[in-house]
Parts: sequence; C-alpha cells; structure tokens
Amino acid sequence: MRWLPPTPRIILYAALNAAFVVAVLLLASIGGSANPRIVYLILLFAVCSAPIIDFDGLNGRFIMPSLYLGFYFVSFGLLDFANLATGISSETVSSIFSATEGVILAGSIMMTIGCRTAMALGKRAPQALPARDWSMKTILGIGIPWWIIGTAATYILNVYIVTDNSIEASKKGFETMGPYGTTAFMLATIIQPIGILLIAYAWRLRRSKFLLALVITVVIVQVLLGFVINVKSTAMIGGILVILTFILVEGRLPIPWLVAAVLYGIVIYPIFVAARAEIHGKGTIARASILGNLEHVVELAIAAENRDNGRGEHAQSLLERTSVRGSVQMIVQHTGVDVNFEYGATLTPLLATFVPRIIWSDKPTVETGRVVNKVFHVTEVDFWDTYISPAIPGELYWNFGWPGLLIGMTVIGGALGTLGRRCNLAERRSVTNLLVVAVTIKQVIVGIEGTFSPEYVVWFRSLGAIGILHLMFAKVPIPDRFSINVEQPASPAQPRLSPLKPFPNLLK
Repeated sequence: MRWLPPTPRIILYAALNAAFVVAVLLLASIGGSANPRIVYLILLFAVCSAPIIDFDGLNGRFIMPSLYLGFYFVSFGLLDFANLATGISSETVSSIFSATEGVILAGSIMMTIGCRTAMALGKRAPQALPARDWSMKTILGIGIPWWIIGTAATYILNVYIVTDNSIEASKKGFETMGPYGTTAFMLATIIQPIGILLIAYAWRLRRSKFLLALVITVVIVQVLLGFVINVKSTAMIGGILVILTFILVEGRLPIPWLVAAVLYGIVIYPIFVAARAEIHGKGTIARASILGNLEHVVELAIAAENRDNGRGEHAQSLLERTSVRGSVQMIVQHTGVDVNFEYGATLTPLLATFVPRIIWSDKPTVETGRVVNKVFHVTEVDFWDTYISPAIPGELYWNFGWPGLLIGMTVIGGALGTLGRRCNLAERRSVTNLLVVAVTIKQVIVGIEGTFSPEYVVWFRSLGAIGILHLMFAKVPIPDRFSINVEQPASPAQPRLSPLKPFPNLLK
C-alpha cells in the first residue's frame, strides 16, 4: 500500500484539525454547556492525530504509535467530544484548562517524543541477524494443536473448575488445581491466541480454501466458547485476531470481515449482554449444560433482551465504558492532597515478571483496581469486589507524580518506536514480527485503560516467549523486500536484479 507523500500528509493533518476545530465549536454552541472543554479537546486531537504526518501504511513502522494515540484519544477525549452536543461537562473545575487535562495532554506529548526519538536514533542501526521465518509445516504444526489445547483448557477451567465469575469460585478452583495445575492451565490459555494468530497467518500466506474454512471454524468456536463461559473477550478474540493478522500481513482492510464484525456487534453482542444477566447472573442453567441446551439458552437470552428493550433499559454506552478520563481526574485531584503517592507500590509485580510462582510462592501481587476503589472511596461498601481502573497515565501519576508521568510515558513511546522500527511488517513479514506487534497492540495499546503491572507483566513475558520461539523455529531465510531497489537502472558493472519473491520457501 502506498501512502501519501510528505507534503499532502501535512496538508491532510492541517485540514483534519481545522475540521475538528469547526466541529468542536459547532457542537459546543449546540450543547450550550457552561464548561465545555474546547481547548483541551483541540490540543489533544492535535497531538493524537500527529501520526498522520508520518503514517506509512496499515502495517508500517508507525502503525503501533498511531494506534496508541488513537486509543488514547478514545479513552480520554472522545466522550468529552460527544458530550459537547448534550451540554454535559466531565470537568468539575471551571478553568479553561485543568490539571487533569494537563496530565493527559502531557502524557500524549511525552509518548510522541519518546517514539519519534527512538525512530530517529534507530535509523542507522543495522540488522544484527539475517531475517528468518517459520516454515509452513511448523506454523500449522504448532498453531493448530496450540489452539485446540488452549480452547479445551479454557473450557475445562471455566466450566468444571471455576464454575462462575465470583471471587469465591475462583479461589476454590485455584486451590483445587494447586500451583502446578494452575500454571499448566494458565499456560494453555495463553497459547490459545498464539495458535489463532499462526492459523490466520498461514491462511494469508497460502490462501487455500481449507485454511479459510479452518479460520472460520476457529472464529465460530471462539464465539460459542465465550458464550458458554460468559467472557465476551474470549468470544471476540478469534475474529479480532483474524482481522488484525489480515491487516498486518496485507497492509489493507478486510472489508468482508469488517462487515461481519459490525453484524456481530449489532446482532450477537446484545444476546451476550442479555445472557450475562438472564442465564449466568441468575444461574438459570449451569455452564456445563449450556452447549447441550444451546437453542433454549439463546431463546431465553433473546427474550430477556426484548424485555429489557421494551422497558427502555439499556446498558452503559460504549463511549462511557471506554472513557477513563474520570479515573485520571479523581487521581490528579486527590493524590498529594488527601491521598498519598504510592511511590511504586502498585508497580512492584514488575520485579518478579520472569519468576514463576512455583519458584517464588510469595512474589508480590497487587490488585490495583481494588486498591484504587478502597483508597479513593469510589464505593463505600464491598470495595474489594469492585475494580476501578486508574488508566496507565493515571497510575504513573499516582505513583510518582509528574516525574513518573513524564518519564513513564516517554519510555512507553520509546518502546513502541523501537518495536515499530524493528518489526516493520511492511518491509519484512514473519511470524515473529506478527506476534510482537499483535501482543503489543493487545497489552500496551488496548491496555492503556487498564492497570500497569498486569498488562506489562504479560507483555514482557510474551516478548520473552516470542524470542525463545524465534530461536527455536525461525529457520527459513526471508529477503528484505526493500533491501534492493529494483527500479533503479543497472550500471554496466552491476547487472539488473529481478525482484525478490517474498517467502519463496513458504509459497511453493
């Protein structure tokens, strides 16, 4: 995919921001709020849309920082933008620009600086090792069994061992399995999404009807599994990973799959929400019996959804669920005033990232979401049963104030810039690059609204595991598609080279 040259991209950036300014002013005039967050929204959008200037394709080196800033705006600005038309303001301070908005904006700026610095410093860094990919036999020989094992383990764990989503059921289930059983089941569930990625990657390389049928089967099974165990992310992970793999390998959008995803959100997702309350919430049917009574269970869920719609009841909107500005605002307003700084207390699990619990049974564990709820008194009762996400910028500020925010966001940006440069799928497609980008998108980019230690511990471990897998299975040499400029005329001493065919050993 060819993107726009530099000058039109700058013009596009300026035009897009001008259009956004007009939209903000128009919506603010319609809503008539006494405290619209106009300056904040304009500045935040200007930073979060900056990757347009350098964007080099849907699978290029700027895709990860672009996605990060896109999720950043969704998490901290999109609800404010939508509320302009309704006259609702999320800011309690009446000033034109608040401390909370300063923290959020500074986080996006430092992330951008860190990313661009890493990109600039890495331009002269040569590749240390020749690029290699997995063979097709290895991709399918690992991908299919890992997905099957992970799916079976997820079903057994959530149907027969942990029978519901309560804390008591989880504790009882983990005690029954013991440390070794718990570790085995956790590993099995971790390899499941890797199996899906490998299957989807093989499909995009071979493009055979058999692999397409296998991919569709995987997506359907994931939807059924998520419905049975009452975990929406499990139901959606199959389709999400297939779409993500298509985009990263091809550099273009899979329109039929995106249409299917929209239909899923319109038709299937409401059934999930209704089933959570009607089936799982009331305990009408045990999880072990859902597959055997699937048709009846779906009928009950649809009836519950229609009943709720008839009463005018609706769940929290998607914008309300994705916005975490309120958490950052709470942290900034209270930390250092009536709530103490944490000074790294919520980050201590990072110290034991690569030490398994079998070896260090007492390694630090901090349930940050519960701590936030207790310390900031979000709910006065049952605070240990409620998780309140601080969001990554909020947690960094909660621990070390402004230094923690500025340094932490710069380091995150530097990491994304480094990985974006080294794992550029537009130049070199490989299993390793795909896994690194996919894991980073899930844990770092989508996880921006979560808590630091759980997201980043999994990220660090995943990158370490991917490195081991690369050393074990990446044996097939692959050429750098841009290492030879085949369009330049050949000199008399240098004969013209024919274009290199990507993946010659994988497409036979």
